[in-house]
Amino acid sequence: MVKFAFQQGNYEKWLADFASQLETRLEGNVFTLPAHLGKGKILAYDLNANLSCLIMNCKLEKDLEFQRQPGGKHGFSLAFNQVEPGNDQKGSRSDIYLSDAQDELHTRLPAGSTVKRVIIFYSTEIAAQYLTPTLLEQLGSFARQNSVSENKFMISLPHRETLKDIFGMTENDPLGKVRRLSYIIQLSEKFLHSFVRQEQTTIPRTLKKNDLESMQHVEHILSSRLEGFPSLEYLAHEVFMSTSKLKNLFKQVYGYTLYDYYNKSRLQRAKEMLVTGQCSIKQAGSEIGFSNLSHFAKAFKREFGALPRDILRNR
Repeated sequence: MVKFAFQQGNYEKWLADFASQLETRLEGNVFTLPAHLGKGKILAYDLNANLSCLIMNCKLEKDLEFQRQPGGKHGFSLAFNQVEPGNDQKGSRSDIYLSDAQDELHTRLPAGSTVKRVIIFYSTEIAAQYLTPTLLEQLGSFARQNSVSENKFMISLPHRETLKDIFGMTENDPLGKVRRLSYIIQLSEKFLHSFVRQEQTTIPRTLKKNDLESMQHVEHILSSRLEGFPSLEYLAHEVFMSTSKLKNLFKQVYGYTLYDYYNKSRLQRAKEMLVTGQCSIKQAGSEIGFSNLSHFAKAFKREFGALPRDILRNR
């Protein structure tokens, strides 16, 4: 196991210290994992003195543990965690975790897992500059409670699409720094909006770990499958439970029925294809399982309040 202890600060220094412990050189603000640890990269960006982010996209060959120790900079840490274990392991993770940056925190990532994480550090100064005193106090109270009793949020569809954009970026993108700043602001705004409106889906404390992992597996199937909604029987068989239990648990965890979640996922994917100019309206509809263009347009408008052609016009 590789352990790295640190006090919270901006992430470019964090990454330099991590690379130094492993006796590995940095290339700018990019750390390439040495072969004995795994494959992939960790990127750090200090967007300014009070806002910093860390992006992990890798597969681990060894257990990796990060130990945040008390006494660092004042502020908040907002982590978006997507961890898929190896084939013979359990422990899938797909959550959002807000914590007080000065509180102790241990994060263990097991060998064999595929890790996609975005962690944003906001200093108290920048938080106070942009948030109302009431909201700042609410966030502070919630974050401090998490040092005693973890309250994780599910990664929602809007978060998932922005995370895909972040992990899909290339290192040589000439607008990379601008895009990452935009994505970080998007993630922050979506989280805060849901927090204020209490729309964020908190992982139920009464939910068994195996049931949560089963729901995350089903969610992965629904969000990655575009060609057609899988049968309830197939999904229930995948997680070894009855269809009624599956339907109830999924709604409890994600706030949507299975079909609604699937439909939102595929329509979001179609919108993404249209925005980026990957295909025509007909191709986008066909790609996500619509054989009738009119039906696709109606479903698209119900979801986004605009027709597919409007997206192309405004691109």
